[in-house]
Amino acid sequence: MIFEASQRTPLVELTSTSCLIRGECYPENISEWSDPVLQELENCLSGDEQEFKVEIELYYFNSSSAKFLFDFFEFLEESASGGKAISVDWRYRAEDDTMQEAGEDFEEDMTACSYKLVVVESEEED
Repeated sequence: MIFEASQRTPLVELTSTSCLIRGECYPENISEWSDPVLQELENCLSGDEQEFKVEIELYYFNSSSAKFLFDFFEFLEESASGGKAISVDWRYRAEDDTMQEAGEDFEEDMTACSYKLVVVESEEED
């Protein structure tokens, strides 16, 4: 399932084996945006696949989005504790200290998932 990016929300692509979140995240109504994303994540993780890869590349997020990310990571941790092999790549631009620090903060709470910080080039295009 794909949740298209908007001016205030990131692109979210969810499959049975992966999740990509890329862009800025500061929706006017966080639960209106995040509830369907978390529900779809739960659906994806309830399948038989044993491995799940997550890539997050945010350029900005606000405090309500930080709560969403905390819930998102908590759900990943629960799934990993239940036996799924979950890897998380927190991607950030080399010059973006804020996103690097946010990634480091989230990393502290991750014990069951494989988590790594990945520096990306600013002009990277997929």
